[in-house]
Amino acid sequence: MANLEVVVENQVFRFITPEVLDADFIVKEAGAVRSGSLLVKQMRNPPYTILIDVGSGAITVHGSTKEILARMAVSELLLGLGLPDSGLKTEIGPVTSSCSMPFSLDLDKSVDVLSSARMESALDAIRIADMRHELEVLVFRNGRTVIIGAISHRIALRAAEYWMKRFQRLRLFNEG
Repeated sequence: MANLEVVVENQVFRFITPEVLDADFIVKEAGAVRSGSLLVKQMRNPPYTILIDVGSGAITVHGSTKEILARMAVSELLLGLGLPDSGLKTEIGPVTSSCSMPFSLDLDKSVDVLSSARMESALDAIRIADMRHELEVLVFRNGRTVIIGAISHRIALRAAEYWMKRFQRLRLFNEG
């Protein structure tokens, strides 16, 4: 069976500023929108969503796959506001990846055979609680797979390969 191509779709990066941020200033000058205790800034190019927790000084970037690009987006935001971008502390969050299994999957049989799988009827998929890799795997009927919450791309790749082999061993693929 061929190797899987696992693509990182998103990784969460959080940057902590050494300074207290002024919410009203960020709303006025950067066009951020208040959402509860957070400020949301949607960037167009690159298409990232930036969440700003002004109380803690945390700036979370969604939509990036590389730390350097997420940092550049935060720097652009801060420098555009006339604030320094030095002294940022970085926290790297979970990875969301995707791949395609070589065949479609028999979802009903999979739920019966795999104790860690449950049917997600609204998605026409199964959700697997993968305790071995400490993540979740969503597998759609057509074999499209989304790996959620991996700590790295390498772990997502290992999980995808593990499940592909397991599906094959348990004859859960529709190979015809």
